[in-house]
Amino acid sequence: MNILEKLDDQSLFTKNELEVVHYIKNKPYQIINLSIHDLAQNTYSSNASIIRICKKLGFKGYKEFKMKYAKQLESQKYINHDTDFTIPFGDDEPTWQIINNIGTVYKESIDLINSQLDINELETIVDVLDSSERVFVYAIGDSKITAMAFMNKLVKVGKFFILTTENHEEIHYSRSTNKNDCCLFISYDSSPTYTECLRILLRNKCKIITITANESSPLVKYSHHHISIPHKEKTEKIATFYSQLSFNYILSILYSLLYQRYKQK
Repeated sequence: MNILEKLDDQSLFTKNELEVVHYIKNKPYQIINLSIHDLAQNTYSSNASIIRICKKLGFKGYKEFKMKYAKQLESQKYINHDTDFTIPFGDDEPTWQIINNIGTVYKESIDLINSQLDINELETIVDVLDSSERVFVYAIGDSKITAMAFMNKLVKVGKFFILTTENHEEIHYSRSTNKNDCCLFISYDSSPTYTECLRILLRNKCKIITITANESSPLVKYSHHHISIPHKEKTEKIATFYSQLSFNYILSILYSLLYQRYKQK
């Protein structure tokens, strides 16, 4: 759930907090230029109330919320709000319409990801992947298939990543890590199976990288670096059109940057 969706969830907030939330929603671009004191004054609330709202939205404070909110508002310019990323076509649509709809999902997905991609963070992640002695990859379901395709490309540049979840042995692999290793988690939404792995990896001082659409995930909280993709796919879907396209696109960028370094060497 992104910031805009959380702001629409009235069950998250008290009656007094909703007054502030309504102000934020009604004047989104003004918020970006307001200090916490100004916002409190304009909404007849307090700094403490605004900080509580920010924490309910998943942020440490107002400054972090404002930065992410501004980024998400900017990304909205790239979205065609008529696009359904979960079920992109209807049962009775003709072939030409289905082709156009799938093409729109692909184009919109890439534009949306590009609008939110942090290039500095991306380059830092490439540094970590390139310099680590071993890279352990954690991915299940459809994400595992996408990860395997990424790993197959890396063989061509002499990089041999280890898929820990292939035989459900991720905990055993986690125990073998050390501070010179890196772990890459690829998980669209939830990640309940990785709790024990995270505990072990943190104890072993292993570097953790996550690619996910869930900003509230423990993976993001405990990662040293992460790439967030916009959350656009709902639970009830006919296929993982958007999520796996997004992962494949991000991983293709990572591969390209690693390949570039390989050629330079």
